[in-house]
Amino acid sequence: MKTTLRVNVPSLSDEVRKLATLLPRLQMFLARRQNNVAAINKLPIEILAHIFKLASMSEADAHPAQCIIVLSLVCSHWRQTALGFPALWTTIHLREGAIHDFQLATLCLERSKDASLSIVISTLFRGEQISNFFLPYSSRIESVSISIPFRCSSYDVPRFLLSTCGFLAPRLKFLRLCTAMWGSYHSPVLPPIFGGDISRVTHLQVESFSPYPGHTFGCLTHLALSSQSQYERRPSMTEFLDFLEANPHLEELLLDDAGPSVNTSDRRPPIYLPHLRLLCFVSTLTERALASRVLSHFRLPRHCCIRAHRDMDPSHPDELLPSPFPADVHLLPTFGSVEKLSIRDDMKVFGEGSIRYSATSRHSGVSTSYRLRSESDIYNVWPEAALNCFLRSLPCSQIRSLCLSLGKSSLSFHADGWRSLFERLTALEELSLTDMDVSNVVEGLVTQCPDTECRDILPKLSSFRLARPKALNVDSLVSWSEERTKREQPIDCALIILLEMHVISSPDFNQPDTLPKNVHIVVADPTSANFGDHIFDEPSDMTWPPFGRDVS
Repeated sequence: MKTTLRVNVPSLSDEVRKLATLLPRLQMFLARRQNNVAAINKLPIEILAHIFKLASMSEADAHPAQCIIVLSLVCSHWRQTALGFPALWTTIHLREGAIHDFQLATLCLERSKDASLSIVISTLFRGEQISNFFLPYSSRIESVSISIPFRCSSYDVPRFLLSTCGFLAPRLKFLRLCTAMWGSYHSPVLPPIFGGDISRVTHLQVESFSPYPGHTFGCLTHLALSSQSQYERRPSMTEFLDFLEANPHLEELLLDDAGPSVNTSDRRPPIYLPHLRLLCFVSTLTERALASRVLSHFRLPRHCCIRAHRDMDPSHPDELLPSPFPADVHLLPTFGSVEKLSIRDDMKVFGEGSIRYSATSRHSGVSTSYRLRSESDIYNVWPEAALNCFLRSLPCSQIRSLCLSLGKSSLSFHADGWRSLFERLTALEELSLTDMDVSNVVEGLVTQCPDTECRDILPKLSSFRLARPKALNVDSLVSWSEERTKREQPIDCALIILLEMHVISSPDFNQPDTLPKNVHIVVADPTSANFGDHIFDEPSDMTWPPFGRDVS
């Protein structure tokens, strides 16, 4: 008996269509379930919004709002977070050649609601259009940054600033004007932007222009002036000091190839800036006397960090003079409180390969650094001359720690120079050498001059560390250590040598059969690549970019 199977084809087709319709919904449901499991979606929305803000600031050339828009497309949770925090939409960037920036700016103005606005302008065109666009929102503007492309430096920049900033901004606190200009004899005075009233600004960065005289400020906490040395006629020292005295709350001051005329002076008593915690000078050969001249008119608090970054002619060591610091530093108590001396050529200063000399205490310090123009610079005689110049202003007898990292320029410092330095550092307790040729340092330490045979070098030294040294003579160091412990008044110094495995296993390495108990040779493993870096730790103001150099 045969059974006939009847299939309702139209009914089956309907079911397939229903399943096909449900499939995308099921896929979206599963994707959302997967997103809900992700750790980032378990974060409080405030933290997620902060992550969005950091992501939007990660690329300097990208519009922050574009990044937020991309993030908001990931899922509904991220979109709700992006739309729920007006602060994510407060940065508006108008760029050269970006024709859609005004549309994006309109979107930002809508989604930022009543939050304070930060305006970034990097074009030299459409000044009046920009001014008219922001005029209805001028009461919300808190920060303005204008960056003129370098190739446009010959344009009429003052006129562009006047047309772009042709409205009042009563809440303006942050103002950056990065405006390269050339072809002028007198230092141009900043035009009367924002109706001539920018007196409430607290953070001011000005390139090429001089903000004084012509503008009144009394609330500045951060000031950065740059690119003024090109002008033969600049404001006088008197005008400069008047400007600073009117801003007693100043915390950071950067003179980046800028400042008053070095050919003028002022007879008033040194001015006191009680809140200043960071003072930076970046100078060229023609302005090498500026730092010393300016500092001679200041009385600064003990917590103020002083940094000088200089250019020089390596073929003429005498160009290092005058010193970046005045001869009399008694009004600069930072110099009198330093305890650690560091010399290193393995770091960049303001983005430039440099050799840097610093002296620090727990909370402040002073430093001077020199650009390394080429590899030949490091084999010249000037690095040692620069050290001697730096030491003139320091109380060497109270230095307790000396840290060296001179992988490029160690051979520019000679044994006699190190010996002379060690004789001055009578209170030194810690000596650390990292990633450098140590031959001259060790020779200066273990070899005494005839007239010093009865006097100990570094009598208080208690710790001597060598991390990944080059040209190391272990026998010489061990002998030196043993001699110190055999004297009538033993000088016990812990000697720690960190070596990489391939160095120890090399047939050229001769390790003594027995080591004194105070001598330790440690094998470096791959995780100890940064061994000893902490010894170079300094107060943050000594290494962090100052206001005016904090954005590229």
